[in-house]
Amino acid sequence: MCGIVGAVGTDDVARAVFEGLERLEYRGYDSAGLALCVEEASGATLEVMKAASAGTSLSELKDRIGTSERRRVRAGIGHTRWATHGAPVLVNAHPHTDCSGRVAIVHNGIIENFRTLRSALVEAGHRFRSETDSEVIAHLLEDALRGAPPDVALASVFAQLSGHMAVVALLADHPDLILAVRRTSPLMAARGRGIEFVASDVPAVLHRATQFFEVPEDEVVVIGGGSADMVAARGLDDLPSPAIDWRSQDVELGGFASFYEMELAFGAEALAQTITSLVDEHGGALMDELALDPYELKRIRKVVVVGAGTSFHAGLVGRFAIEHFARVPVEVDVASEYRYRDPIVDEGTLVIAVSQSGESLDTIVALREAQAAGARAISVTNVVGSQLARIADGVLYTRAGPEVSVASTKTHLAQIAALHLLGLWLGELRGVLFPDEASQRRRELTEVVGAVASVIDARGAIAAALEPLTVRERFFFIGRHVALPVAMEGALKLKELSYLPAEAYAAGELKHGPIAMLDSDAVVIALIPQDRLRAKALGNLEEVKARGAHVVAVCAGEPGRVAELADTVIEVPAVSPLLFPLVGVVPLQVLAGSVATARGLNLDRPRNLAKTVTVE
Repeated sequence: MCGIVGAVGTDDVARAVFEGLERLEYRGYDSAGLALCVEEASGATLEVMKAASAGTSLSELKDRIGTSERRRVRAGIGHTRWATHGAPVLVNAHPHTDCSGRVAIVHNGIIENFRTLRSALVEAGHRFRSETDSEVIAHLLEDALRGAPPDVALASVFAQLSGHMAVVALLADHPDLILAVRRTSPLMAARGRGIEFVASDVPAVLHRATQFFEVPEDEVVVIGGGSADMVAARGLDDLPSPAIDWRSQDVELGGFASFYEMELAFGAEALAQTITSLVDEHGGALMDELALDPYELKRIRKVVVVGAGTSFHAGLVGRFAIEHFARVPVEVDVASEYRYRDPIVDEGTLVIAVSQSGESLDTIVALREAQAAGARAISVTNVVGSQLARIADGVLYTRAGPEVSVASTKTHLAQIAALHLLGLWLGELRGVLFPDEASQRRRELTEVVGAVASVIDARGAIAAALEPLTVRERFFFIGRHVALPVAMEGALKLKELSYLPAEAYAAGELKHGPIAMLDSDAVVIALIPQDRLRAKALGNLEEVKARGAHVVAVCAGEPGRVAELADTVIEVPAVSPLLFPLVGVVPLQVLAGSVATARGLNLDRPRNLAKTVTVE
């Protein structure tokens, strides 16, 4: 969940590292720091600077970076920390150094056996300054460097560490390079003019880099000019280089007050780009990147979808499409819980892992667990070359462009579309859908883009209609069938951005407990598609209204009786019930942003949250 940036070269290294950290602020952090290898007449030394003031730490470091720029800095590493081991205080901020001060490391992940390692190091005479698990790496490397070249030393240290993690090391005795190694946790390398990088996420260096490289698992990679002392490490030219189709302007605000608002505004564009990449001009399927044998997919007996947060909710929506079109049973699991329930998986199971970043550790681990049991795997991700894309048998990319705000908006729409199209394709393969029917359904999805765009264009009017809710304190979201995952996503968005209690329930479950919480202070937001369950949804509104709650209805098509029961009606276009989530979720994204803005909260960096969760 932490951000890592490292740079080596003749360019302005200190500034490059700092800019990279600024561009990773969206991941969330509670402290930050840099270590710079400064060359002086007497030799190279490491200068470490840290700040622990939550979201303002980088601002504190900015002036100190300016001072370092006036000296010769050939290499540097930086880190934004989201605390796991040790409180978010200055002493626990990264980078961490060894006893000599000539080794500095940054680390992302959790070292599961750090207490055993730390005890042995303390007994051997090492002095620890922090409460973190990370610091053991610096001290282990200090010892290992006494008898081995740097790459071999780091490899031997890394082999002692249990868990999923990424490590980058800076050595005063080798001022022209940095070393990187990872296990599951994200880490990539890049090259620009006169400078080489390592980073935990592409946007950190997108504005400076022209080439990108995959850092393989459990192999030490040298970033920079190299050294005669290196005997085993791989350089950038030895690494695979995936195509990155993002642009630096994709991570600029472009006149919007926040990335959340900008990304919400581009939801229809992200949806259209995703559909265009998966549907040809005749309405046929473009599934080349799945790289799975269609005959094998025809024999699938069960589908399992795993994801976390917003991606989990997209999976719940996708279940309805896959079951409806392909007539195959679908299970949807929270990724972090999947492997602990002893799931029944075999070669007749297709597992679909959904993740915006393709780097969510719990989703990666769940996918690997299923693959080990013989399942075939598909990833749905927004990042080309991400881990999920690499380890899955096939991939569906959501062409949404970079998503910077922690709370997902446009990517959620793209994920729903990708899963819908996958369901159609499976239906064709299994003989449930005739090709012309599948093509018609794909054209229907394409036409819904305009409906989504109309809702997004009306976001100002929607915000105005919902403005009275910005002072409310308790929210309940209800829906039936495919509208239930929409309700769940709406509740999550409101909690993420406003920190208010918000719960989602199947509307039919109200009478089984939740209705006891309804009174005149409660807000109930009902999601009402134009489907066969509309009469039942009206009955639920009657129940809610009778308890005095303030009722908001997000209603597809002509509201009719809904308008008599709801205090506020947000009308969205009437679309096919299975496509309602695409138009129904947008007003809830607007609501969450409006409530948070009214409370003076940061839409892009909600407290305690990170964009990519890389620890279990």
